Amino acid sequence: MKILIKGAKIVNFDGIIEGNLFIRNSRIAKIGEVSEEPDKIIDAKGKFVLPGLIDMHTHLRTPGREDEEDLWSGSKAAAKGGFTTIFCMPNTRPALDNQGQVNWLLEEAGKIGIIEILPVGAITKGREGKELSEFGMLKKAGCLCLSDDGNPLEDSSLLRRALEYAKMYDLLIISHCEDKNLSASGSLREHLISSKYGMEGIPWASESIAVFRDIELARYLDTKIHIAHVSTKRSLQIIKKAKEEGVKVSCETAPHYFTLTIEDLEKSHFHPNFKVNPPLGNREDLEAIREGLKEGVIDCIATDHAPHSQGEKELPFEEAPPGVVGLELAFSLSYTYLVKAQILDLKDLVKLMSYNPANILGLKDKGYIKEGAWADLIIVDLSRSWQVLPHKLFSKSKNTPFIGHTLEGIVEFTICKGKVVYTEKGKNG
Repeated sequence: MKILIKGAKIVNFDGIIEGNLFIRNSRIAKIGEVSEEPDKIIDAKGKFVLPGLIDMHTHLRTPGREDEEDLWSGSKAAAKGGFTTIFCMPNTRPALDNQGQVNWLLEEAGKIGIIEILPVGAITKGREGKELSEFGMLKKAGCLCLSDDGNPLEDSSLLRRALEYAKMYDLLIISHCEDKNLSASGSLREHLISSKYGMEGIPWASESIAVFRDIELARYLDTKIHIAHVSTKRSLQIIKKAKEEGVKVSCETAPHYFTLTIEDLEKSHFHPNFKVNPPLGNREDLEAIREGLKEGVIDCIATDHAPHSQGEKELPFEEAPPGVVGLELAFSLSYTYLVKAQILDLKDLVKLMSYNPANILGLKDKGYIKEGAWADLIIVDLSRSWQVLPHKLFSKSKNTPFIGHTLEGIVEFTICKGKVVYTEKGKNG
């Protein structure tokens, strides 16, 4: 398939140019004037072409909870949101902790063929925090990174060995930083609001203590480590200092941490769609997250897409599971609350959602628009807005606190390896 994208503004993290882009055989063949006849022409005048978005942190619930999400619905949601590559977390049933499970997932994802789904292997068998998985076999099967996401490694000695083996096999450890002895059965941030309503809170130190320990081990071993879903001001202070001192640490945050606070949770009357882990912080945390994105302390914006059934999210707040869907919302939320708010520019957003994730995970020819790279691209109209409504979401689950919100920026086309996999006015795949 030969596709000519005409007259677009082509955005990379280091510059914007205006011109044509020609796709041939799954790759970007030419940027500029083209004499070759295309099979399809897309008029993108007034629109922006960005590298396909890359999500380091997605939950697809397959295998085990296909009632909440499956590879097909997750792929459609990702394509609609502009993601061409997503990494699915291993907290499935059973966990992605062995070569057979990873091979199966990749085979099933390949059959769907909408976007590229890559597995995050489990650090420990069954994600039980007791015995390391076979890192070499997981790498051989196709894993680039490992995590026990949702279950922090409480045993420091085990985490040390995990980091050492990960370095040996060139795997990235993605760490869920939480001291569960502190977070216990809390369901929201420890705050005047939690006290006011007599609800058990989670102190911000539950995150930052674990962040400090994990970074110190990475420092001692001279290994890479990636900190998932950073939500607190103190965690960012620790990460910033470690980076300045040369520790090989990277980190991510999610859109709900730079858009919502515990005050929004109270205003919602504790609607379970506002329940996330780590919990929403205060205004000081939100401003710190925004500043961390602006300064480059935070490397990536990930979705932490966590689908839950309607029944689960209709439970009382303290009993409902944490998590929100985000694949279809992340770009528009980031554009609305960061770029339109003049905290970042569009190039910064490309760096956070495309270039940096590709660089951190070692994805070749992704995250940057250039001749010879994979034709993973999105075309966006930044002059238009859309309202978040349940029936508009492709995800099986609709658990988002942003229902009814109007967001800026619409993904009109998603192209994965030269194939148009989503059009706003058409269908996936």
